[in-house]
Amino acid sequence: MTDLAALFKKMTSENDQHAFREFYDHFFVTLFRFTCSLIKNREIAEEITHDVFVQCWQKRHELGNIRNPEVYLFVSARNRVVDHSRRLSAAPSLPLGDKEEMMQLSPDPEQLLITAEMMGKMEEAIGELPPKCREVFVLVKQYGLRYKEVAAILNLSVKTVENQLAIAIRKLTMAVSFRLEMPLTKKA
Repeated sequence: MTDLAALFKKMTSENDQHAFREFYDHFFVTLFRFTCSLIKNREIAEEITHDVFVQCWQKRHELGNIRNPEVYLFVSARNRVVDHSRRLSAAPSLPLGDKEEMMQLSPDPEQLLITAEMMGKMEEAIGELPPKCREVFVLVKQYGLRYKEVAAILNLSVKTVENQLAIAIRKLTMAVSFRLEMPLTKKA
């Protein structure tokens, strides 16, 4: 496992391009997925992700006091998405993931159909969550961040993160269980 603190220090204080490349390779996919979860356009998400890393390299001398580089990256990406959304006057949307990716996990056609349907319903339910609930849910459940990290990224208190996650889970449970109910059939 890579020692991220040492890597980040080399990058910021020693101008080590190799360290930056390792840092980039370590975080790119995670940050790209996070950005995709905030904005549906994959090309724009990729551009934003690259911009975050370019900014990170350009401002490396100012980043030496950053204690958690991962949180810094997530905050930077989120801020860029917000800026982009403001420019387009469009609210960000949070998809759960690609149905095609889920379908490749199981060889059983019936299971594939059920999984795709469930993912679609879950994605739709997540899209209907209030924006803060959506962001908290995605960061905690999809990216596995701790409440404290999510609080730092979204500029919220830890208690607010806990409350928003509870609201999101309650709403998703109700929405998905309602949508997955089978229609009642008349008995002959």
